[in-house]
Amino acid sequence: MPSIIFKDTKKNIETISKKAPVGYAVDADVKPGITDAYVTFDKKVFPYRLKISGIAEYKEGGNAVEKKKVGLRTILAVESVESIDPIPVSQFRKGKKKLVEFKDFEEIELPKVQVVEKPAYMDSLSKEVKEILSLAGKKEIELSISLAEQLAKYKESLTQKQFDELMDRVGKDLVSKRIDPFEAVGIIAAQSIGEPGTQMTMRTFHFAGVREMNVTLGLPRLIEIVDARRIPSTPSMTVYLKHEYENSEDVVMNVVKELENTTVIDVADIVTDITQMLLTIKPDHAKMSERLVNQSDLLDALAKMKGITVISDADSKDIAVKPQQESFKRLYQVQEQLKVLTIKGVPGIKRAIARVDQATKSWILYTQGSNLKEVLEIDEVDANRTFTNDIIEIAQVLGIEAARNAIYEEALRTLSEQGLEVDHRHLMLVSDMMTFGGSVRAVGRQGISGRKSSVLARAAFEITTKHLLRAGLLGEVDPLTGVAENIIVGQPITLGTGAVNLVYRAFTK
Repeated sequence: MPSIIFKDTKKNIETISKKAPVGYAVDADVKPGITDAYVTFDKKVFPYRLKISGIAEYKEGGNAVEKKKVGLRTILAVESVESIDPIPVSQFRKGKKKLVEFKDFEEIELPKVQVVEKPAYMDSLSKEVKEILSLAGKKEIELSISLAEQLAKYKESLTQKQFDELMDRVGKDLVSKRIDPFEAVGIIAAQSIGEPGTQMTMRTFHFAGVREMNVTLGLPRLIEIVDARRIPSTPSMTVYLKHEYENSEDVVMNVVKELENTTVIDVADIVTDITQMLLTIKPDHAKMSERLVNQSDLLDALAKMKGITVISDADSKDIAVKPQQESFKRLYQVQEQLKVLTIKGVPGIKRAIARVDQATKSWILYTQGSNLKEVLEIDEVDANRTFTNDIIEIAQVLGIEAARNAIYEEALRTLSEQGLEVDHRHLMLVSDMMTFGGSVRAVGRQGISGRKSSVLARAAFEITTKHLLRAGLLGEVDPLTGVAENIIVGQPITLGTGAVNLVYRAFTK
């Protein structure tokens, strides 16, 4: 069902809210059949919904509340004004496209979201997998669902006796590969990742044909991951399109243009005239057509800037910009602001290129720069497959569990690209340790190592005197439960045989 959206003042909304039901005269032609209207004060979020029972042509002399003094054309019969959870403008759709911005009254659609309870995971498993899990339970074998799904493939080709033998062998193999209680898993994981890390090279992947696009790989990338760098040295995204668009070159090229952040300096030259305190923007029509930018886009972008006067001549394509406060300093500031003023595109995405994947024969987009939140809002983008190499951004947009998976996948990919094999469970241990607290923490002194409960372990890592002095002032007690602190004081560590206490009890009759 179509609705309308429009910008209004808080005073008007409060007036019709008190008088409802009431007629509300507005300065727009509204089609009959509209039953809902959403109101914004800033063109970004819509905190109010109006229930409309009828629409009539405006006539002077009525009792309707007037939106403004002139230009009134339609009366909305407002039944009630409802305060709602603010709806962002991107939630509304016009046709098949998400609404980015609007100028006046706009007829739109608000997609309805249906919340359906997801069935339990065990209920979604096939009958064969459930039978194997039941059989494993009888044999006291702790079988994972993924392993049960693999065993289900062999059940039809084997006899019952052969399948029982296979299950027993799997059970013994699982028991033999269990980690012993009190095993030093952290040290083994550190050795497992550290040794191949010494063989890694410092290399960079460069996109052929695009000079400025490259991605850091190898040892520098692994250090970035474990250090939880807030901004990677070369942030980039791999953008997949929805299946109905991924083979259409026209759609792909339009998305590329939509992704690339186009600034004024990308499509025009800026000439400074200090005698008249004037800046002249001279558009380059070849660059504008290449980036799908027209004159009105340029003027709309300039209209958002404050503290300037825009002078546009219909006969000339050049645009003059004059600072309202005339000074050399202000002229220079406006010039620098114009250079980076965004005309269209996603902020943070400096460049985007498209490549055909040889395996699937479908288009994939690669970007220089990252802005996961806004890229996922583009209609053609497949949000399930698109990813970024910025782990902190993944945590902010998709949550800590997604960040945990990203750390694991990025570390695994970085090592695999160099032909190095590391047990996946060691990488999973690192990613779990970095994220189990609810935020992404570095492995170094600013994160995990710097927040250990043991004073001696912190002092052994870095900045010894600072940690010991602080512990002495605060009266901290070291329980000596870890590895480093026990080695420092010269006693067995509480791992392996050191974790077991033997008590001799004399035999008496």
